[in-house]
Amino acid sequence: MQRASAKRTTRRIFTLPICTLACAGVLAALTLGAAPLALAQGVVVKAPAITSARAQSDMENTVDRLIQGVEIPGGKFALAALRRVQAETSGLIHTDVTEVYLITHGQGLLVLGGTLEDTRETDLTRVWAGPSTSGTHQAGEEHAVSVGDVVVVPAGTAHRFKELTGKIEYLVFRFEAVE
Repeated sequence: MQRASAKRTTRRIFTLPICTLACAGVLAALTLGAAPLALAQGVVVKAPAITSARAQSDMENTVDRLIQGVEIPGGKFALAALRRVQAETSGLIHTDVTEVYLITHGQGLLVLGGTLEDTRETDLTRVWAGPSTSGTHQAGEEHAVSVGDVVVVPAGTAHRFKELTGKIEYLVFRFEAVE
């Protein structure tokens, strides 16, 4: 049986008003060590692009839809729209990608940390989530999340939605440091 564990043991969850979307971008840029203005000077993702991505996800019943990906100083940034309609038993670890979630609809119980058992490699480069590992999620810290909450999932951290109250939608800001 293969087992993967999180690289970091410290996990934090922040609750912020939804109007602080810009703060999520700054927080995530700081995660890479890049200047917070790197994203602001390079790309503007307009609301219609986000709305369109969400509508396509609903129509095609997809979980993860890349909205925009861009090279930034020190790495890569991607914005994706995610939606889940059922809880997960499998967890995921992104090897090199830190994610910041902004919950925009619904609520659920998110598990961060712990380990994965019976693992398999999962290539999520098409949605800019990089090489990843999935498997049966064991242990971790449970966090109730709802609209307006911001969650930071450092690279190497196992995560999954253990419980949902209906559908949950969230924007994911992905950052991959490139040396």
